[in-house]
Amino acid sequence: MTLPDTAETLAKLRILRTQGIGPVTYRKLMQRHENAVDICADWERLRTKTGQPFPALAKADSVLRELEALHKAGGVLLMQGDADFPPQLAELPDTPIVLSVLGDPSSLAKRQVAIVGNRSASASGLTWSKQLANDIARHGIVATSGLARGIDTAVHEGAIAAGGYTVAVVAGGVDNIYPPENAKLREAILAHGCVVSEQPWGMQPTASLFPRRNRVIAGLSIGVVVSEATRHSGSLITAEFALNYGRDVWAVPGSPTDPRSAGPNWLLKNGATLIEGAEDVLRDLPQRPAPFVLRARDVAAQTSLFDSVVENALVESVDTVDGNTTPTQRVYGLLGSVAAGFDDLVRQSGLDEPTLSGLLVEMELDGHAVRESDGRWKRS
Repeated sequence: MTLPDTAETLAKLRILRTQGIGPVTYRKLMQRHENAVDICADWERLRTKTGQPFPALAKADSVLRELEALHKAGGVLLMQGDADFPPQLAELPDTPIVLSVLGDPSSLAKRQVAIVGNRSASASGLTWSKQLANDIARHGIVATSGLARGIDTAVHEGAIAAGGYTVAVVAGGVDNIYPPENAKLREAILAHGCVVSEQPWGMQPTASLFPRRNRVIAGLSIGVVVSEATRHSGSLITAEFALNYGRDVWAVPGSPTDPRSAGPNWLLKNGATLIEGAEDVLRDLPQRPAPFVLRARDVAAQTSLFDSVVENALVESVDTVDGNTTPTQRVYGLLGSVAAGFDDLVRQSGLDEPTLSGLLVEMELDGHAVRESDGRWKRS
């Protein structure tokens, strides 16, 4: 569906695009009324009846402009209940009601595995994540992530290099290119999958939208791989959603001295499956996610950890890494406890070989980097 073909569809979109109305409120309204057209017609009375601040209903012209822009860009709108709405999302209690999609919407119905992790990832973490995405894509599995810097970027690149499918779930509207340097990658994704969001066309990504984005990533996927993540990373929110949806969670073990391994290591302590390569995912991967069953969290400690994760992620979700970082900061951020090859550092830093070589020598002299006997580099 590209443009609303019935008055009921347009009415639903007006409700959903009304400021302050989310999926939960929308469902409550629909449960209490026969149809969306009646809700819109009765909106002013509902505002008066509540006695509380109640938002003004989104105007039909505004919704139509959004849909026309999406249609002009070649996109489609999928609503819950449509035949082509992703089936793995449809049964979840907090599923988005509507999704905007640019690219090939059929890729959303394929088997997906999400791979998520830090924006400020190590070189070895980027290389490993890219290879994992490449390997699963070669086996026909869609590699899903969030189009952010770091691990997300590596995941999309790996799947595309394999000639496979990849899905990017974004926090803002599907027209919003964020981060800006991923503009070319976004175009490549449109040719090898799709970009999807529950937010309207033109919406800028804000901190509060990233946890909502993460639940869609988890809901679309059979399971979630957490590559590198600090204890307060938004990637752990994605893992929590996956656990609550009954999906598999895999985690990559790492050095206890590297903060970027704290998240995966904690997940492994609390029941996540250890992953070392694609074979660990492919071995027991079901054809589709298990049926959703509402369940309590398994570990009491998990509640307090994930509560703090959500709070911190709201602050940290909007990427603060930008073009103002110095080359030295960029290279140091790529180094971790696992040594990385010089060629990988050249590619991932964007620096030429002489510049990178000089920086690494300076960092070695300053005691910040160590060169191993095989020429690879790691943090000291």
